[in-house]
Amino acid sequence: MDVKRVCSSSDTVPPKDPSEETVDDGKHVVHRFQELFESENLSDIVLVVGLTRYSVHKFVLIIASDVFQAMLNENQWHEANQPEVTLTEEEECLPVFRDFLRYLYCGSVTLTTSTVLPVLILADKYCIPSLCESCVQYMSQHVVESPDTNRTLSWYQYAKIRGYEKLKEETFRFILSNFHIVQNSPDWLVLNKFEVQEFLSSSDIVVESEYILWRKLAEWFGHQDDIAGVLKELLPLVRFSLMTPKQLYDIESSDLYKENHHVFSEKFLQAYRRHSLLSEDVEKLSNTMHEPHRNYSAPSYGISCPLTLINYQVKAKIDSKIIVDNFKVPLQFNPSSNTTDQAKASFHVEFFPKGYFQPHMLYQTYLGKHNEKTTLVVRRMNPILTPEIVTVEVTMVIYGKKNQVQYVAHSVTKTHHFCEKSRKLEIEDVISIEKLQENNSRYLVNGRFEATLFLKVIDVHDTKDGNKK
Repeated sequence: MDVKRVCSSSDTVPPKDPSEETVDDGKHVVHRFQELFESENLSDIVLVVGLTRYSVHKFVLIIASDVFQAMLNENQWHEANQPEVTLTEEEECLPVFRDFLRYLYCGSVTLTTSTVLPVLILADKYCIPSLCESCVQYMSQHVVESPDTNRTLSWYQYAKIRGYEKLKEETFRFILSNFHIVQNSPDWLVLNKFEVQEFLSSSDIVVESEYILWRKLAEWFGHQDDIAGVLKELLPLVRFSLMTPKQLYDIESSDLYKENHHVFSEKFLQAYRRHSLLSEDVEKLSNTMHEPHRNYSAPSYGISCPLTLINYQVKAKIDSKIIVDNFKVPLQFNPSSNTTDQAKASFHVEFFPKGYFQPHMLYQTYLGKHNEKTTLVVRRMNPILTPEIVTVEVTMVIYGKKNQVQYVAHSVTKTHHFCEKSRKLEIEDVISIEKLQENNSRYLVNGRFEATLFLKVIDVHDTKDGNKK
């Protein structure tokens, strides 16, 4: 027997009134909260932070923060029933505590590169996820600043401690690619030795020369309490063999060297011995003495070349290809010898910043292979005449400009074994064309496309016996 349910009038959904309209006066509610900020009207608790007293409202703190909710609304906490609560904050957080409170009332805060970290520390401590997210986003957008306001080093340290992985990766990448900027920032001299050790261990640092890197590092050593102890730990990471003899002599003339010469002696002996062997016969150079290049831009290293395209936005695609012909890269850094005498590998470089194209003729018809991907092509020249297998690390850095500071905005790195059977390395999508074509693109410098290509020889093997040279 089928039972049919009889719907009552109460089950029927009433038709929507066509005149229905939602009135949103939320901004007035926000305004009422804003008026409570720093007002003693209805204030029921005083926060004492440092030497400053803040008259606040429990309900505002409780609904904004899980930490304040536990502290002020649960009886097991002593502070819950006190009219006055003293909070102990980091020294750097004291000047921004008012800004932090204002955010709880108003939902807005004014940040600078100097104040964002202490505000984030407070947001983490009192568990304000929305403020944490806003601070991290601000940091990501302001990694690039002029050296006198750059705080990337401190942000990197904090991101590591708190597990902000994306911010950690962004700041670390910026630090390595723009080491000259961070070494001139106010945070450099107060950096701890573990971060310095981490940076010096990397071959991805973009810097003019090892000597320029050393000069700022020497300033940092001068601010350490146990200079001799820190020198002993970190000097093995400094690549003195990639400095010229003149630069080594200048370091020997410094007070830092004279006062700690016993710590320097082994590294300097290795550096001078390497230069001596290179000047006589490269084949005698011990592999154990080889120190890998960083991304050095100084001409004396011979491993970098500029890639520039003026008026990028208006340049026709067919006219946009950048060519570097016969780029000769030394197999060893040897500043003591005549550069023409050094063993080198030659490369032909092409970069297509507006998309790849390769015109050719077929049956008297003009054809062309092309796509919309920026493409870097590095081709080894004359591999038959020089049959070695040359392993090369290829790094391309693309510059941008912000606040009158030119910096590395993007980079890509690939390693390739160049030999007779594999003469060419091709990297597609070095950077998306859309990023370059944006209005006021941050990947252009005054309308120009500017980049530097680094070719670093890592290994050389003889194809006949497979031995490393």
